[in-house]
Amino acid sequence: MADIRETERLRLRQLQPGDADALLEILGDPVAMRHYPAPFDRAKVESWIAWARESYARNGFGLWAVIRRSDGRFLGDCGPMLQPLEGRLVPEIGYHIARTEQGRGYATEAAQACLDWVFSNTKYDVVCSLVSPDNAPSRAVAAKVHRAMREFSWEGNGRWMCLYWSDRPAPGVERPGGIDEPIRSDRDGKPLGA
Repeated sequence: MADIRETERLRLRQLQPGDADALLEILGDPVAMRHYPAPFDRAKVESWIAWARESYARNGFGLWAVIRRSDGRFLGDCGPMLQPLEGRLVPEIGYHIARTEQGRGYATEAAQACLDWVFSNTKYDVVCSLVSPDNAPSRAVAAKVHRAMREFSWEGNGRWMCLYWSDRPAPGVERPGGIDEPIRSDRDGKPLGA
């Protein structure tokens, strides 16, 4: 199976039905999924994989398996999925990494690769990540990857969320690195990408 993207430590590839057991260990973990309404059962994980695979066929992208290159370990999923956002569909980068592997920069490395992939391979001018305000680890990843953040009530779930986003860099302008540059915070309700 061909890789979608490769980084220094990771390979991103399409999720397969056979990934259900490995993904269940992550999405079924009550601690890892504490910011979701509930941990997933096997049927929900299978539905999650089917949702990603439908997105590959329809949009050319979706949540991808995150595989560690050094030993082939399945670490989780990461990738862009179209989400309703302020009246339009926007690629949102989501990520889930096995709890035993968190804190090693895998989510940031995978999410950055996904952001770069969207801008290199699609016509979307904005990419975002939607994060629960109390999910500090995911917020830290999003702050390293994206350029701006504001809080808002998301129509996707009716909850108050943190909206992190990056605009497509202008041609010939290199996008500043995410880790060293402070994130711009907009709390005035300005529309995404404005």
